[in-house]
Amino acid sequence: MNTQINRIKDKLATIKEYDKDYNVFGADSHEYTIGKVVSEQEIKDFEQTYNINLPEAYVAFLTQIGNANTSEEAYANSAAGPYYGIYPLGEGLDDLGVENVERFTSYPCLLRSDMTEGQWIALSESTREEGISDEVYYERMGNLFGGLLPIGTQGCAITTCLILTGEYKGRIVYLNEDYQPIFAHEDSFLDWYERWLDEIISGDLVSDNAGWFGYSIGGSSESLWESYKHTSQEAQQLTFLEGLLKKRELTSQLIEEIIQEIPKATELVKESLLTILSKNAFDKAIPFLEEQANTNLLHILQMIHWYGKDKEYWLPLLKAKNKEVMDAETYRFYSYVLVSATSDFGSLLTVGLASDNAENRGQAIYTLGQLNNKQQYVSSFINGLRDSNERVVLNTLQALSTVLDEQLLPVYKEVYQKYKESSEDNYIVTNLKHRLGELGMEIEDLN
Repeated sequence: MNTQINRIKDKLATIKEYDKDYNVFGADSHEYTIGKVVSEQEIKDFEQTYNINLPEAYVAFLTQIGNANTSEEAYANSAAGPYYGIYPLGEGLDDLGVENVERFTSYPCLLRSDMTEGQWIALSESTREEGISDEVYYERMGNLFGGLLPIGTQGCAITTCLILTGEYKGRIVYLNEDYQPIFAHEDSFLDWYERWLDEIISGDLVSDNAGWFGYSIGGSSESLWESYKHTSQEAQQLTFLEGLLKKRELTSQLIEEIIQEIPKATELVKESLLTILSKNAFDKAIPFLEEQANTNLLHILQMIHWYGKDKEYWLPLLKAKNKEVMDAETYRFYSYVLVSATSDFGSLLTVGLASDNAENRGQAIYTLGQLNNKQQYVSSFINGLRDSNERVVLNTLQALSTVLDEQLLPVYKEVYQKYKESSEDNYIVTNLKHRLGELGMEIEDLN
């Protein structure tokens, strides 16, 4: 462990050189700084108070590397570390949503890395029961999240925790109040922390499209690919490929091996391989994407939207697929690519405007509002204003910005009469006021 501690110290000493502008998420808060170490006595006092034995790797960090932060920008005085940094020892315990946290830190940790969604729902069900008292709720939350120590925040109500008890003692787990907890892949705090430093140094976390740290498996591109090749289990293959997708760049040799692997893979693995190829060498992915046109249109459109440079190349495909019935997510990406592929996309939105799916109608009318010649589609906007779905009506009003046509006035009046009493926060009426203002009118003029 001493060797690893020394490596981490060396990397921390120069880490700012790799992210001078604080592009890594949270770096502008902790600024890669860390305070003084804590004493062994402070550790013992804390452990006695909370009736626990802290994991060895975490203790080594606190007593040999540092604790807390003196920077004015640091969130809750957090030291340099993933996301908004590492809390000072004993701080941030309220993040568990439990009263009298010291009662529960020594409890057995009930969370498991292999826990299914169904198991999590069953385990956490009692905390969602309606009508229970605060006392009962906190007791149940304490049991659910017993054996955990909050060590940092990721924002958005996501807490980074250290497991204190049981089989997974020393592992990192991410808690989100709305979702099932997620385990980091590393076996110890120091492995997790050093991986964060390594991915900053490699540039993986500094790049413009860097992924969220710590949710996929770590390792070099080469090691991840070798691991992929040496397992036949689809779930494990997908795990290694997810980690590979986060890498900033791949060697040409690795890209060629991926190309050779695609035809042999299962459908799910093929999709993952093709995503990696699209990100790193989109031109080489084109033949494979075109083969998917009749089987996985959503994936094709996502790849084009995220990684394709020449969107116009795909216009024939968009026209060919225009009349197909598409789910809302597919239609959303269809519209994204369409806008980038041609400036005259109005006619290709017709099917979406007439869709039985309100989400598609709303997306189509929103996209229509991005046309330079949207004045020509007043009849479509009128239909949108008369739509039975409030979201479609709202999208239509927003899309009509700068369209000054007196044909809209009687329909605006219909909208006002229908929605003027609908709610206290009436966004439809608010947007209607904006459209009337562009016409030199006020809402009272519709009475």
